[in-house]
Amino acid sequence: MHYEVCGLNCPSCAAKIEKKLKKELDPEASLNINTGTLTLKSGSLEEATKIIQSIEPHVTVASKDKTNTKANEHSHVHGEKPTEGLSLLLAAIFFGLGFVYKPFFILGYILSGYSVLLSAFRGILRRDFLDEKFLMTVATLGALLIQDWAEAAAVMILYSLGELLEHWASNKTRKSITSLLELTPDTVRVISDNKSVFKAPDDVCLGDLILVNPGERIPLDGVIKEGHSSLDTSALTGESVPRNIQIGDKVNSGVINLSSPLTIEVTSLYQDSTVARMLKLIEEASESKATSEKFITRFARVYTPLVVLGALLLALLPPLLGLGSFASWGYRALVMLVVSCPCALVISVPLSYFSGIGRASQLGMLVKGSEIFDKLNYVKATVWDKTGTLTSGEFSVVNIKTEDSVTETELLQIAASLEQYSNHPLAKAIQKKANQLPLLDVTDLTELPGLGLKAFLDGAEVYVGSLNLMASLDLKAESENDTAAIAVAREGKLLGVIELADQLKPSARAAIENLKSQGLSTIVLTGDRTQAAKIALQNLPLDDLKAELLPADKLNFVAQLEEKGQPTLFVGDGINDAPVIARSSVGIAMGGLGSDATVEASDVVLVTDEPAKVPLLLQLSQAVRRKVITNIALTLTVKFAVIGLSIVGVATMWQAVIADVGVTILAIINATSLFSQFKN
Repeated sequence: MHYEVCGLNCPSCAAKIEKKLKKELDPEASLNINTGTLTLKSGSLEEATKIIQSIEPHVTVASKDKTNTKANEHSHVHGEKPTEGLSLLLAAIFFGLGFVYKPFFILGYILSGYSVLLSAFRGILRRDFLDEKFLMTVATLGALLIQDWAEAAAVMILYSLGELLEHWASNKTRKSITSLLELTPDTVRVISDNKSVFKAPDDVCLGDLILVNPGERIPLDGVIKEGHSSLDTSALTGESVPRNIQIGDKVNSGVINLSSPLTIEVTSLYQDSTVARMLKLIEEASESKATSEKFITRFARVYTPLVVLGALLLALLPPLLGLGSFASWGYRALVMLVVSCPCALVISVPLSYFSGIGRASQLGMLVKGSEIFDKLNYVKATVWDKTGTLTSGEFSVVNIKTEDSVTETELLQIAASLEQYSNHPLAKAIQKKANQLPLLDVTDLTELPGLGLKAFLDGAEVYVGSLNLMASLDLKAESENDTAAIAVAREGKLLGVIELADQLKPSARAAIENLKSQGLSTIVLTGDRTQAAKIALQNLPLDDLKAELLPADKLNFVAQLEEKGQPTLFVGDGINDAPVIARSSVGIAMGGLGSDATVEASDVVLVTDEPAKVPLLLQLSQAVRRKVITNIALTLTVKFAVIGLSIVGVATMWQAVIADVGVTILAIINATSLFSQFKN
């Protein structure tokens, strides 16, 4: 079961809750703070809520649905009142000196920090208290003991404001993901007995006809049966240009119908639809952690006890050695506790990765885990499948060779006159090439399975088909470039050969050039014939091309690269690419969510089939890495600098808390700035 968790934005608190849930309720419990999702295989909602609120009383848990998701987006950090506390603090300062300021400071302290105090007290009872709230509690209570009322109140108020900023930042990134839930309408208009019946998406069956009016989202994957329109696919793929569709075209759920009503035959149940699978992939991705995240988690567990020990030694040793008073060194220790709060590190590093996942999903790239960004930064070689990956899988005429005084136009006209009755990809390419030519009257058309077509034109017997068909007629027909070919014969004589090749995708050349500019090698592995592959890819600046390969050959090639110390990124689209996608350091499934095996094996899924997404993904991974490194360096530099100043007695508690909150704000802004970067 999946539940919505509202009001939880502290990664360390989430880790404590998950640990307790695993111990007391469900060994397989999983709490995903990024998406606000609790997953349980056993145990009730009531039991889970009780355990969670024993650690974080303000957190609520409810059944997972759209209503609760929206509630989570707008939930507050309950129990903390920094606004009221700040008002009282300002009022106390305004009134100036005198006994009247003390009540204001104390009230400000209590209003803004009583939940922090309560959480620290609960942690002590659980014997699991060495966290940032314990640091704040000890520091501020110490300040009260030495009668630094203003500083105690200011520290708690600013800390609470920092909590609100963390909450805002977490919700900003979470909203970018959970907004995908809105890609599926609550109801679907199903056509039954010539009437429209509204059903829930889960209740629609395969083969049902649904009606989608202009301005509505397509609720389920399907095929257009009636109508033609244009679709806004930006929410799903990141593409801003509308896509034109007509009868027979496949459409994915989540896109918006822009211009005309469409009747669609459903081809996937809701749980197998594009949107549902995207949500599942993203949720699973946000649960996995990168090496940097794991390091920060381990670092925080060691760092906080060391800080407490260091502060204790700082408060006791110098006075015992006669180097000053306990009050003076005690104050320095309190300052050290305040600035040592690990919040900025604990939230900003995971937030950087989650912002990367969110931005990638907005651009039509589903990254299946934070650690994938780390792996992408070490890639040395990019290896591509050809058909369906760099090429569209659609053929075009590249050469026409004629015989027996026949012109190219005549040869195309004869071939197209017969091929108009075929749905073969080569037939469609010939029809497209001859689209302006008048077609001849065909009689007695006969299909020759696996070979071609036979018919009569003006009483003359005509054959159109493969080179093998010509060989069966004792005619010698050859393809000069070893590409796919269609030959034409009339009355026992060869009229000519039409050569066809797979077409490059529009962004293929730009993608390869971009990768080479990043210093990466580019290699294509294909099962096609060598000459055919060279012709199809002749405009690409590749480093290497290996043709006539079996799936096992591709796997061995990538394995050898990996063994030579060249982490490899492999891009493929078919089920036969699943093994090599799984073997490479980073595997990318091209062309949407079609093959279950390929999607399952891959690390990244591209919702569109554009090669240009690959260099964009690499650039995004580099940006994520920069954010992580910057946040770690910035946070540790500021904290250690202020800790040093506190030891020598220069830093005050005000300066410490301002530095702590300030570096947290900068780290959050740095992490969330990914959402404004990288355009399609």
